[in-house]
Amino acid sequence: MGKAVVLYNSRGGNTEKVAKNIAEGLEADCFNNKHIPNLQDYDLVVLGSWVIAGRISFAGSRYIKKLWKKNIEGKKVALFFTSGAPDDINPMGDKTNPRLIKDIMFEAMEKKLTTKSQIRILPERFYSKGAFRMSKNSTPKEPLGHPSEEELLQARKFGENLKQYNSPSKKDK
Repeated sequence: MGKAVVLYNSRGGNTEKVAKNIAEGLEADCFNNKHIPNLQDYDLVVLGSWVIAGRISFAGSRYIKKLWKKNIEGKKVALFFTSGAPDDINPMGDKTNPRLIKDIMFEAMEKKLTTKSQIRILPERFYSKGAFRMSKNSTPKEPLGHPSEEELLQARKFGENLKQYNSPSKKDK
């Protein structure tokens, strides 16, 4: 089996919890956006961030754009994110063509990744609800409780399911 890594950007700790559970299920290394390793030795890269106002966070967007400098070229990539309302219609979006935050988010992540790199984005994706906050130090608008234990279990299972892609010989799976 090849090596896998989970990379994430987290502000309030929700995305970090999800990332660590994905890494546990995948039996992978896990790093935040401030300590991204050289990806040369990894076959599978799992990327995650949090969403604000229906958009990927600024720090998340920045670290994803920089991954081509870390040898992401040719890697298999799976995506995840946390959001206060992933299944809601994007409030900042086009009112004539309403779209769900989760759909916009995954599309934006893919676009940032594929503009400079030839990578394989896997069809498997994961999103989890996070506590809705306006800033890092603000009080959440709803009680903390996300990600819930059930959502963290789902994150672990997502990681376990990604093991099927974590082999250099399974490029066409």
